[in-house]
Amino acid sequence: MTVALGMYSVGGVFVCADSHIVSTDGVVTNGFKLNAIECGVGTFVIANASDDGNAATMVAQEILESLARCADPWKIEAAIKKPMTEWCAGYTQSNRPPMQFVLAGRLGTSTRRLYFCEPPNTIVHKSLNEWVALGSGSPTLDVLIPEVIRGPLYHREALIRAAYLMYRAKKDHVFLKGSETDTLLISGKSGALYHPTREEMAKAEAVGPDVDFMLRYCYLGLLGTPHGMDQKDFMKSFKGKYLESRKKVDALQFQSLTGIEAEV
Repeated sequence: MTVALGMYSVGGVFVCADSHIVSTDGVVTNGFKLNAIECGVGTFVIANASDDGNAATMVAQEILESLARCADPWKIEAAIKKPMTEWCAGYTQSNRPPMQFVLAGRLGTSTRRLYFCEPPNTIVHKSLNEWVALGSGSPTLDVLIPEVIRGPLYHREALIRAAYLMYRAKKDHVFLKGSETDTLLISGKSGALYHPTREEMAKAEAVGPDVDFMLRYCYLGLLGTPHGMDQKDFMKSFKGKYLESRKKVDALQFQSLTGIEAEV
């Protein structure tokens, strides 16, 4: 029971994950599902989604260690596949816990990559207009993302929209409720890692109900108003609510990203 999201931003790539870790006996604890490494071939961030959170964390770390040993940045897919295949060898098909990963990376001087990975050997490279959504929250995200993300976004705006998506995934799934959001962003220019805090993401997620309210307001005005009815009062009220919500969004700050905008 988890949700993880990988996305591109203008000049960067990042991964978000909820903080709930599920053990094999079904116990849910609070933890950190993101792993990262800076090595010779590049900078990488990985998140996992699995019914066995501890096993997934172990395999994620082994993937990063395999990438650190890789000498050729254009052969990283083989380095990713190796630990996944080796882990699967210890199970029969029937008793292997399901496990998926989203891997973000910056290779060479500026190449950004985003991958969907699944043992034993599935590795899918995502282009700049695609994303990766994992876990029980992914059906919600896969439906919403094409409507929420309509083109390239700078880091701040990309994180705000990612926060809305994480809010919706948690809202729609009882086992995700109460979890926090961890995020790691890689600069495409420098390869540096930036860590938006849980508090910053929580403040951005708190705007989610305002977005939902505005959507319902639009449905009411467009689909629920009788033919020929004067819309002046409706539009006045709509404008007031919009401006109120807009102030909340304008107030959002990501101090953790200080300096990254100069790299774009």
